[in-house]
Amino acid sequence: MSEEMERILRIEIPSCYVSTKDPEAWDDFEFANGWSNIGNVMYWQGSIDLSGYAMERKTFYPVTAFTQEAQSYVSFGGSGQSVFYLVSSIPTDINNFLTQIVWASAPGFTQPSTANVPQDDWTSLLFGQYEINLINSTLPALGICQPILTRQFGSLSPTAADKLYVTKVVFPAVIAGEVGDSLSIPSSRIVLPGTIKEEPKLEYMMRLKRSYELANQV
Repeated sequence: MSEEMERILRIEIPSCYVSTKDPEAWDDFEFANGWSNIGNVMYWQGSIDLSGYAMERKTFYPVTAFTQEAQSYVSFGGSGQSVFYLVSSIPTDINNFLTQIVWASAPGFTQPSTANVPQDDWTSLLFGQYEINLINSTLPALGICQPILTRQFGSLSPTAADKLYVTKVVFPAVIAGEVGDSLSIPSSRIVLPGTIKEEPKLEYMMRLKRSYELANQV
């Protein structure tokens, strides 16, 4: 077995500013920076390339994971937002994800049969984080939102995948049918410190096989 190498994986997620004249959906995307929307829900997807390690038959062992955000979320006329970060060894289907949230679930958890979405394997979700931000009631005119709750739910499982799929989703709080006039999402990043090393051949092949099976269930 080869020597362990410490590595810090990270991905940069751009900021986004959207506004609307329609309370049900954003309609001005001049500063979207690669973000997309489904109705009033904003989302961004990217990936972390591990193909170089995969070619050398090496496995990444995450030790921890966390997010960093450049500034605060700002919402004029709104009330706040829910934010999800996901890092998975398989692609995230945004429509399935939104269905999971409607049914008070999330990737990696048991899915209600009535949700009609596939059951995720928890080990494929290396990192998941959920946070709630609400408008600061002291200075509501500034639109600054502050976090009141943060929870993590990833597995931090080792992976032999050649790519990690990253998704960030922002749900504006809808009060009386309105999302507000505008939403500013700050630049952020996800950081995954860990180690890279070779596994015994049989363990590596079994892990690779499992990654392939999960990827083909999507």
